[in-house]
Amino acid sequence: MIRLAQQNDAEAIMDIKKEIILLEKTSKFFITSPSELPHDINLEKERIQESREKNNLFVVYEVERTVVGFMVFRRYDLTRLHHAGSLGMGIRNAYTNQGIGTKLLEYLINWAKKQEGLEKICLGVTSSNQRAIQVYRRIGFIDEGIQRKQIKYEDGTYGDDILMAYYI
Repeated sequence: MIRLAQQNDAEAIMDIKKEIILLEKTSKFFITSPSELPHDINLEKERIQESREKNNLFVVYEVERTVVGFMVFRRYDLTRLHHAGSLGMGIRNAYTNQGIGTKLLEYLINWAKKQEGLEKICLGVTSSNQRAIQVYRRIGFIDEGIQRKQIKYEDGTYGDDILMAYYI
């Protein structure tokens, strides 16, 4: 079930981020390094509250009353960019490959179509996250660019930042 995030979801959202960053197979999916793990629950609560105040979208996905995924969309504040915004999401490893990401994206697109003046959903995805790239393309996102070697991992390897967009 998808619902709007509440401040009491902050800990579960932080736990999902930590899991993704710390798991070896998904660590390179976020640009945040393991040494920069989120630890300030009050900051996460503020992000949830700010999202509501600015008419952005911050949702969680629940399975049996447990938060297993989240998605946040922030519309750009600047006048010349206000027709667009950026997307971020995360799903617990045990719940990947079950269509949750697709459902979250479809929810976002349906919501975005009702927002006055919103024309474009932007995202950046690490080149190592091929599963997510395939989902984005299947939904209708298009590649807009590649920032080559944009991400340098702790082991000295690099990842590209794939820039994608969905036009509403």
